[in-house]
Order: sequence, then C-alpha cells, then structure tokens
Amino acid sequence: MNRALRCVRGSIIVAAIFVAFTVGMAGAAEGDPAVLALMDQINQQLAGTGTNLAVEQIEFFTIGEGRPSNRIHQQPFRWVAGDPRRLADGDNITYLVDQSDGATASGVTSAQTEAAIDSALNTWDADSCLKKVDIVKRADGGADPDIFDSFFGFGGFGDPFLADIVDAGWLPRAFFEAVGGPGGGRGILAFSVTFIFIDPSTGEPTDINGDNYLDSALNEVYYNDNFGDPAGDRAGNPWGIDIVLPGIDVETVGLHENGHSLELGHFGPPPNAVMNPRYAGIRHAPLPPDHAGMCAVWASWPK
Repeated sequence: MNRALRCVRGSIIVAAIFVAFTVGMAGAAEGDPAVLALMDQINQQLAGTGTNLAVEQIEFFTIGEGRPSNRIHQQPFRWVAGDPRRLADGDNITYLVDQSDGATASGVTSAQTEAAIDSALNTWDADSCLKKVDIVKRADGGADPDIFDSFFGFGGFGDPFLADIVDAGWLPRAFFEAVGGPGGGRGILAFSVTFIFIDPSTGEPTDINGDNYLDSALNEVYYNDNFGDPAGDRAGNPWGIDIVLPGIDVETVGLHENGHSLELGHFGPPPNAVMNPRYAGIRHAPLPPDHAGMCAVWASWPK
C-alpha cells in the first residue's frame, strides 16, 4: 500500500471513530447516576434564582481509572456566534484565566500555570479547522468569573459572562470529592463543566439559531490541587511545567480540558488522542483524532 493510500485510509478510520463518538453523544442521556443527580440538584437551585442557565455536562479527566461522561440531554450543544445572552464577541470564542487560584500547592506559580493554559488555547486556536473563529483571551480584572464552585461552598456566585470559557484554577481535594463522589479527590485531575441556556419560563433548553444543537452558555474548568500537595495523598504526582510522569504537566491537562470547552468529548483509547479520558503523559499537540473532532465541530461554524 503506497503512502498516499495509507494516509487516506487513516483519515477514513479517524473520521469513522469520531462519527461513532458523535452518534453516541446524540443517544440517550448518560453518566454516573450520583453525578447526574447532583447536576439535577444544581439545576433546581439555578431555576429557583430565575436564571436562564443550566448545567448540561461534566467531563472528568483522571489518572488511573476513568470516569463516564455526564450529560443531561440527548441533543448535543454548540456555541452560537454573536449570542447576546452571553455577551458574545461576534464569531470569536473568549477565555479568561482566573489568577486568584492559579498557584499550586506543588510550587507552580500563577504566572506559570497561566502561561501553560495560554499555550494550550493557542494550540487549539492554530488548528486549521478553527480558521473561521479566533480564540481571544480576556484579562482577569479581579472580579469572580465562575459560578459552579459556589454550589459546594468553595466560592461565591460570580459573573458567568466575563468570558465564554473560564479556567477557574486549582481547588482543594474536598471540592473534587464533593463533585465526583468518594475517591474523586484522589483520581480526578481536572474537569470541565458546560452550562446551556434555558427558557426560564418553561425550563426547556433553547436553540435560537435552529441548528438542532442546544445553545452553549459558558464553560468552566477546575484543576485538582491535591496533586503535589505535601499534605495530601497525591504528593508524589506534582503539577509542573513540561514535567514527565509521575508528575502532571499543566499544559497537557489544559489542552485536554479546553478541548471540552471547545465542545469535544472523550474518545479512545484506541486511538491515542489528547481527548482520551485518562492522563498518559505530556501531549502538547493534537493527534489526528483530535483534529478530526475539531473539524467536525468547527469547520462549518458559524452556521
């Protein structure tokens, strides 16, 4: 088989894998029953405030045993270009790095973690299938930019529309136990939580542009500071910059989590990918399945 044919065959296999993944996403709602119940409780609290937001998906990135994706509805979701409800920056997707929780117990500074997260977002921004969209950074002005942590007593209910994506920083083990259940503080490196818009009068998800996707409202990413904490049970797995296993590389985890923020889910292994659900060491560049996934989501965006 010549090289060109091998490349075509490889592309077909990658595309088939991603199609199978997206079809699964469009099937029945799925996840850990305890996590789904927790999401439902949060949504009841949100409904009681009259807000037009609801938690739709939580994706855990783990070391060791993997965890299921957790999503409420059968219908997948997408960002809507120019959506006034989230103060959208036209066709751009915006992100913010919360500097107040940026330092790690293992000694990585806030400036270092922010630079690593910036590199991760710049990597996704450079993907050829995102040529119609720019990923634009917004400065941290000091206001609280996240809300999910407030439901567990680890922060206040901030302004959810300071940016589309908020990398909310490093929180203690107890937060990950509260979200992921027993053992979550030891096994979950980070997670992404996606909110969608709902009609507050009916509680039903919205699809304002008629593209058959629910409307994404915001995404928040949280990192587990138990890793590398000298007082914790993961002291031997410290966060670091360009650090090999058993250390945990910030940029690798930031690339994975912000892949979720850009609406990729988990897939594999096999094949190997940035978006595999378990940590496998340093990965600073998308692999073919990751690129295929981005193309499936973004090549025709905006609708």
